[in-house]
Amino acid sequence: MGFSYRLPGGYCFMRSRTRTLVLMSLTIALTSAGAYIRIPIGPVPITLQTFFVLISGAVLGPGPGAMAMATYIVLGLAGLPIFSSGGGPQYIFAPTFGFLLSFPVASAIVGYGLKWAERKEGRIRLVTVLFLGTGSIYLVGVPYLAGYLRWIQQKEVGLGSVFVMGMVPFLPGDLAKIAIASWVIPPLRRILEQMR
Repeated sequence: MGFSYRLPGGYCFMRSRTRTLVLMSLTIALTSAGAYIRIPIGPVPITLQTFFVLISGAVLGPGPGAMAMATYIVLGLAGLPIFSSGGGPQYIFAPTFGFLLSFPVASAIVGYGLKWAERKEGRIRLVTVLFLGTGSIYLVGVPYLAGYLRWIQQKEVGLGSVFVMGMVPFLPGDLAKIAIASWVIPPLRRILEQMR
C-alpha cells in the first residue's frame, strides 16, 4: 500500500531555528544513548546508533542532520563518553571510528534522498533511501577498519575477512533498523509538521 511523503507546506517543515536546535540536540542525545545499547561481537559492536543516524536525516533534513551528527563526533572526541567505548581524541585510532565518520554522510544522504522520495508515492522509495544511507556507513567504516587492522594492529587481513568482521554480522540488524525506520519516519514527520 503506497503513501505520499509530501507533507503540507513541503519538505521544509521546520522553519523555527529553535525547534531545529532542539531536534538536533535530541538526535545527538538519542545517538549517544544508542551507543550504549550494544552487543559486543568483535572489534565493532552492534549498536542502535545507526538507527538514530537515519532518523536524524529524516526529521532534520540533510544540512541540520549532518551538522547534528558532526557535533556528536566532535563532542565524543572532546572527551564526552558518548561513543560505544567511551570518548576522547584517542578514539581516532579505534577500529570503529570510520563508522562514526560516516554518520554525517549517512544523515545527509537520507535527508537529500527524502527530498527525492517525497515527490512520489510508495514505501519502496523510502526504503531505498534508507538502504543508501546505511550503505554509506559501510562504505566509510569498512575501509577504515581495514586500515586500522593493517597499520595500527599490523595484521595482514584479507578484504574478505574485513567484510566478515565489519559488515556481515551487522546486516540482519541493519535490515531490521531499516524496516522499523521506514514505518516510524512518515508518522514522525507528520507529527513534526502538525507541531510547526
